[in-house]
Amino acid sequence: MNPTQNQPTIPGALADLTPADILRCAARYLEIRGWTQGSYYDCTTETAFPPACVTGAIGMAVYGDRMAVLLGETAECDSTFRHLADYLWRDGRTPEHNYYGALCSSDREIVADFNDHAGHTLADVLDIVRDAADDYDWTHATEDDLETYADACVWAEKHPTRAGFLAWRAAR
Repeated sequence: MNPTQNQPTIPGALADLTPADILRCAARYLEIRGWTQGSYYDCTTETAFPPACVTGAIGMAVYGDRMAVLLGETAECDSTFRHLADYLWRDGRTPEHNYYGALCSSDREIVADFNDHAGHTLADVLDIVRDAADDYDWTHATEDDLETYADACVWAEKHPTRAGFLAWRAAR
């Protein structure tokens, strides 16, 4: 790119957040504030940061406001829902139908249906959201990161692994 061209920028802290970062923030939000099923947020709680479902927690991680997730989405939010829905599908955890008997049509619906599944607990949801974040880091690793990690393994005289890469990346 020519230095005189205007490069697109995203204002604020979202500029550097990946779907993996957003998913980890959402998981932390659920740990701290609580988890709910059946609605984005626990409406019985009079607080700015109420318990939330996975969809609501992703909205809080991106927007920092519980109303914003109801009004629209950003590219960051879209890509996070897309990755989590894809991960759920690949992992065999996607319900085939939503509550109305029709096929799920959006990534947000797939995530909401997963969250609202009767057998899930907060621990199950946190594990899956964090696994999806790790999956994003692994599948979107740059060649430079993989090369640097492999070099670190050579120096430490150990074999490179997916788990080792994720631990190495988290420590950076």
